[in-house]
Amino acid sequence: MTARGRYAGATDAKLVAWVAEGDEGAFRELLDRHQPALYRFARRFLQDAVEAEDVAQEVFLRLYRSAHRYRPRAALRAYLFRIARNLCVDHLRKQRPGSMESAPEAVTRETPLTRLESAQAMNRLLQAVADLPENQRAALLMRHDQGLRYREIAEAMEISVAAVESLLVRARRTLRQRVRIER
Repeated sequence: MTARGRYAGATDAKLVAWVAEGDEGAFRELLDRHQPALYRFARRFLQDAVEAEDVAQEVFLRLYRSAHRYRPRAALRAYLFRIARNLCVDHLRKQRPGSMESAPEAVTRETPLTRLESAQAMNRLLQAVADLPENQRAALLMRHDQGLRYREIAEAMEISVAAVESLLVRARRTLRQRVRIER
């Protein structure tokens, strides 16, 4: 079995145990598995690519430093998202008010006018998401951007599944109202 095969078939908990023993290959495997999703989450949460990269790196730095203390009570993914969420919230509290980056390019439409309207609608939506309270924004991004299940979100945010459901309902309602009003 190749070294890559050894890591690819290992559970996250086993990889963390190997990281605690100083296995750099196991650490790289965890980075490959989880860093892209954590970066996307932080990017959407913070609306800043550079800060999102810093957050994603800090999550893994903290995991590396504390691997010997890690005891899997929940999925590693939820644990990592909890760290990322906390780092994002801390960053926002230090940096208020934040600025929105421009929206990603809209899907090519038939006319320049429809492209402009689509980009403006995306900007309104991104601004509305950025204006959500931190807990609502975190739950919304974990669910819709990262595809986490309600249970995983609850573990990451250290709240109940019912609280996650409530946060998502309020976030969606607020987004519908804000995007509709701004049209």
